[in-house]
Amino acid sequence: MSTWKPWHQVVQLRDDLKSGELPMAIFAADLYDVMMGKAKPIYQDPTEFFALTYPTFALRELAKNIILRLAGQSEKAVRQLALTYGGGKTHTLVTLFHLVNDPANLPNLPAVDEFTIHIGITPPQARVAALTFDKLDVEKGMEVRSPDGELRWLKNPWSVLAFQIAGADGLKLLNAEGKDEERDSTPAENLLIELLAKPQQQGLSTLILIDEVLMYAREKAMLDENWRTKLVNFFQYLTQAAIKVDRCAIVASLLATD
Repeated sequence: MSTWKPWHQVVQLRDDLKSGELPMAIFAADLYDVMMGKAKPIYQDPTEFFALTYPTFALRELAKNIILRLAGQSEKAVRQLALTYGGGKTHTLVTLFHLVNDPANLPNLPAVDEFTIHIGITPPQARVAALTFDKLDVEKGMEVRSPDGELRWLKNPWSVLAFQIAGADGLKLLNAEGKDEERDSTPAENLLIELLAKPQQQGLSTLILIDEVLMYAREKAMLDENWRTKLVNFFQYLTQAAIKVDRCAIVASLLATD
């Protein structure tokens, strides 16, 4: 006869689970809100986030691969997440953000220890930029934050990226006349290399998180067929640039059905 105890005698459930009062909406992770500093505490606050994050082997392994790249110990710069809807892709991107955004102040929690032990090194600090395409309106664009906290509405994906990495200087770098303005054409690989390397001037690595790209691409191409080529070229130049910039990584999420 088995001497194993029933699971409910071994596992202590959280009060919100036992009461049935845990709202499902709390599990709707939003990377854009985290980047803008306005997400719910469960996602914005690293302590609350990691207290409720279970570090699966797959998640720990992805974090290890990305962080080794950001530390200059890996050659693979581009990673793709292919998960089903509700499979945790946005939660994964938020995890990566918290691990490298301010690693010196990561909370002292078992989940954080599991990540750092598996990785084998202290995560380096990185400048994190996110292309959250579900928030990028095809006509108006989106509001983004620069490293020094300035907010600005921008329309083109490369402008959104440049402003998050280097603020107005990022826009000037891509602009043909050196102006603090957007450009309409796709920036070439050499300009993106220079942009992605800018955080190194401050001793930082560069992490780019990409979410829901196909949602935006379909809508944008319906408005203007030329954008199909623009986006293909942009992502090709961007991935090529990331490969050539030391301590730079890209993580892109796609639904497994796309």
